Amino acid sequence: MAGDVLPIRSDSPLYAAALRLRREVFVVEQSVPEDIEIDELDPVARHFVVLEGGEVVATMRLLPYEGALKVGRVAVRKDLRGAGLGRRLMEEAIRVAGAEGARALVLNAQVAAAAFYRKLGFVEEGPIFDEAGIPHTRMVRRMA
Repeated sequence: MAGDVLPIRSDSPLYAAALRLRREVFVVEQSVPEDIEIDELDPVARHFVVLEGGEVVATMRLLPYEGALKVGRVAVRKDLRGAGLGRRLMEEAIRVAGAEGARALVLNAQVAAAAFYRKLGFVEEGPIFDEAGIPHTRMVRRMA
């Protein structure tokens, strides 16, 4: 169904589409070096996408992280930002973390996006740091 968050496998054509979206958002728009955008964790991460009209319009990945789950590579197609797709991805991450008994969700948010994550129950922890030339902050959402 359009707009639903779907888990995908790394051998799916949707995975290749998710990587293209990530490249468009992070490498083209934000000038993240291409050699660090796709990393050694991608093959072992769980990937999720949102489809509209059969196209990948939003994506994220989840990784196990010290008894928690780490959210990463959250990307939404530029013309659809603000339409709730990022929220849907994050609500799925929260649902998965709860279902699996993770103690928390952890992410490194771009400082410019921290308010978005705060609305979802994430709290900043620690100093602001540079990642790929972009200011980031570590954020945690403890699970009940």
